[in-house]
Amino acid sequence: MIETCRALDIILDNTAVLEGERVSLIESFKRVLAENVVSRDDLPPFDKCCMDGYALKSSHTVDGLSKFKITGSIKAGDFWNEEIKAGEAVKIMTGAAVPPGADAVIQVEKVKTEGDELQVFENVHTGNNILKAGEEIEKGSIVFKSGKFLRPSEIGMLASLGYNEIICHKLPKIVLIITGDELINIDEKITRGKIRNCNEYLLVTLIKNLNACVKSYGIIKDDKDKIFDAVKSAFEEGDIVISSGGVSVGDYDFIEEVIEKIGADIKFNSVKVKPGKPVTFATFKDKLFFGLPGNPLAVMNTFEMFVAPAIKKMMGRRDVVTEQFPVILKDNFKSKGDRDNCIYVNIKKQDGKYYAYNMGSQSSNALFTLTRCNGVVIMKKGIKTAKAGEVLNGKFIFK
Repeated sequence: MIETCRALDIILDNTAVLEGERVSLIESFKRVLAENVVSRDDLPPFDKCCMDGYALKSSHTVDGLSKFKITGSIKAGDFWNEEIKAGEAVKIMTGAAVPPGADAVIQVEKVKTEGDELQVFENVHTGNNILKAGEEIEKGSIVFKSGKFLRPSEIGMLASLGYNEIICHKLPKIVLIITGDELINIDEKITRGKIRNCNEYLLVTLIKNLNACVKSYGIIKDDKDKIFDAVKSAFEEGDIVISSGGVSVGDYDFIEEVIEKIGADIKFNSVKVKPGKPVTFATFKDKLFFGLPGNPLAVMNTFEMFVAPAIKKMMGRRDVVTEQFPVILKDNFKSKGDRDNCIYVNIKKQDGKYYAYNMGSQSSNALFTLTRCNGVVIMKKGIKTAKAGEVLNGKFIFK
């Protein structure tokens, strides 16, 4: 049994970033750039008006009253070809190209008009309310470097630069194998000794939340040959294979035996963490295998701690580990102290500080507790009691 930090180091050391592929701009959302993106144009491509107002020559304004003749109007999308002469002004709308000869725009709220006469009451400075061509981005400059995670803002920026395709790191393909004779499908009626298959749905949505690709083989009975066939096929299809159940030391826990038979290299098979001690991690060629426990809270915890960072790294993300921060306890908590204990809580921010509230049972099958939680606090190995008012490291889940 190894420490949690050592387990994560082993996983990340054995995880490679996937190569790039060309995808459409919309498909690149929540993915990571695998190339530097260079601007094809100056942005803005012309001197652009930032406010509704009047374009004029700033040198013809004074501290006091200046008068100009209004010679026309420009809306966004139009272009004024005639050069502005001394004593002339053109009404201009936000986003429109500044006409030749004008070097400033005075906003409409600061002037008065009488017919075609414009009255200005202040000295207007050169460049006032004008965004110069290339001021935001110059043509040929690097806009985003390889490794950039693409949010809606980046997608909009790429669209403005004329990119309808972009090269991003491939999304990992993940195959799920859910084992257990006790499992039935969610639309079946519960009978004695049976439980519904919730782990498949929990894992599918955890993976989709990271924007990775997932395929589930569904429920595989506790039959060594069937599990072998499923794992063998999963390695042929996926970059990561995840099983749930069958990783403990019971008579029908076959996962470790199966992956050894396939030829996978088992790196570890238990971690000093609660919930979720029986975790198996192995590599097979360039593929990864995670054998997770069967209880839902343990599945959730081990996925967030060990699987999610590997998925993120494969995608090219740099934020592979969820950021931790100090959390003040609002309730007392206990632990055996024999391993790192992840306690699922509700974290609230009050007056700039984070507080953790006890939301119920921390049993490894307490899925209902999880529905009331948005985070976790960590009682490190060796700590047996943590009282209200004390500070522990915590983090949000589903990030």
